[in-house]
Amino acid sequence: MIKRIIVKNFAIIEDITLDFKDHMTAITGQTGAGKSLIIDTINLLLGERADTDMIRYNTNKAEITGIFSNDKRLDDIFLENSIEIKDDITIERTISFSKSSIKVNNTIVSLNVLKKIGYFLADMHNQNDTFKLFSKDNYLGLLDPISDDKFNKLLNTYTKELYNYQNIYKDYEMVINNKNRTIERLEFLEYEHEELDKLNLVHNLDKELEEEINKLSNYDKILNSLTDSYNLLDNEINVIDNLYDSARALEKITDYSANYKEFYDKLMDSYYNLDEVRMNIHKELNNLDFDPEDFDLKQELLNDINKAKDKYHMTLDELIEYNNKISLEISIATNYDEVIKEKKDLLLKSFDKLKLAAISLSDYRKKIALDLEKNITSLCKDLDLENTEFKVEFKDVSFDDYLNKTIFLQSGIDEIDFLINFNKGEELKPLYKVASGGEASRVMLAFKAYFSNKNAANLVIFDEIDSGVSGVTAMKIAKKMKEISKNIQLIAITHLPTVAAIAEQELYISKETIASRTTTKVEELSYDRRVEEIASMISGDKISLYAIEYAKELLKNS
Repeated sequence: MIKRIIVKNFAIIEDITLDFKDHMTAITGQTGAGKSLIIDTINLLLGERADTDMIRYNTNKAEITGIFSNDKRLDDIFLENSIEIKDDITIERTISFSKSSIKVNNTIVSLNVLKKIGYFLADMHNQNDTFKLFSKDNYLGLLDPISDDKFNKLLNTYTKELYNYQNIYKDYEMVINNKNRTIERLEFLEYEHEELDKLNLVHNLDKELEEEINKLSNYDKILNSLTDSYNLLDNEINVIDNLYDSARALEKITDYSANYKEFYDKLMDSYYNLDEVRMNIHKELNNLDFDPEDFDLKQELLNDINKAKDKYHMTLDELIEYNNKISLEISIATNYDEVIKEKKDLLLKSFDKLKLAAISLSDYRKKIALDLEKNITSLCKDLDLENTEFKVEFKDVSFDDYLNKTIFLQSGIDEIDFLINFNKGEELKPLYKVASGGEASRVMLAFKAYFSNKNAANLVIFDEIDSGVSGVTAMKIAKKMKEISKNIQLIAITHLPTVAAIAEQELYISKETIASRTTTKVEELSYDRRVEEIASMISGDKISLYAIEYAKELLKNS
């Protein structure tokens, strides 16, 4: 939950502090006084992009600080980003013409990290969010659960199979599309393939040949040096045997001194190492041979490899890769039907796996949809839409064509529509065609009420979700907000007296002019001031006795 916001030099706000209480807070006040600016500042604390146009005129920077209750679900994010975990979460945003910054518990973070944190802190409903109900593109986002392990697992499986299918599909298309082009250039490819195949190219072959040729070119020098070295190690002086005898002599006294033991160990190590070198030199001498014909062949092969590098403008590894590629193309051209069958079989297997993952994801969505239908219908009835029928319609999908990749979207195979009917005896029709502004607001509130128990955030903020309604309907909306606020903190910007009255706390936003500058002022209303404000909302500028009594009645029944 949010505890406090401190805002300085943001738009017409010069310096205000808002302290929020548990459960429900209503924000009321004059039109244009800055109520929606409060929502904008909270949005910035949750990860919205900042705009320097919002810096107050004639100042250099805007500063917004928010204090939230800690949420243990954020611990992993905090640890990952070296943010200190405290009882409260303090978010500071500075918007400046020179350098803006974001801090969480005094640690600088990126906007991306702030968005991840903000997801757990609040669910924001702006005035334009209701229009999401008028676009089918938004419906799947409203239906899909945010923190459902089973759903996420099904979606991840689908995404993996979709990726595999798309890659195999590309290979299949390449084989089909390249058929004619490959056949036309088959003769040329076969010539290049034969030329490169003769070289028997393998990784590092050129470097190995260079090393061998260099050794053979210096055969006499290597032979003489190895012979001299071996003779010096294996002569009548017996250097190696003397090392061994010296070590054995020390072995007899190792128990008397750690130094003697160290001398013994080092002499034995030297003996074994030197003896190993002597034997290896002996092997090298035995294996050393100069074959003029082999030398010429190696030189010729290295020359041919270097010519191929120059001809194709490629490294050895690139030549190997290129030869493999043209080998495949030749195979495609000469064994086209076989290659096509192989690629088709792979595609069919991938299609079947993707189809299974897609159906599993869709079936789970349909279960969610049934629960959504039941609850939205019930909630709409609570909001004075007594005869509401609501249904989530899924578009039929055909899996007859394994080449029809258009049915597989990033989110699955589902395209949905929200069908609704507010009047008995009428047919269900798309929501965007039949809902008026007031009805749409109530349907959106029903969605918010439904998801308030499912979403990650423990704070929901409504910016005039109650617009376009009055009377009994307004009272039912107020009661529904009150019901939501029993479980999570709720902040509502409202013009409805019934909503304002039902809140535990009312913050009044107004404008005042100081030294020829307009600024926003915030006031937590006392009981008497609440009676006055709610009465004003009921009767307008001239507050009647009836309005005052009705305001008291509303507050009494809240």
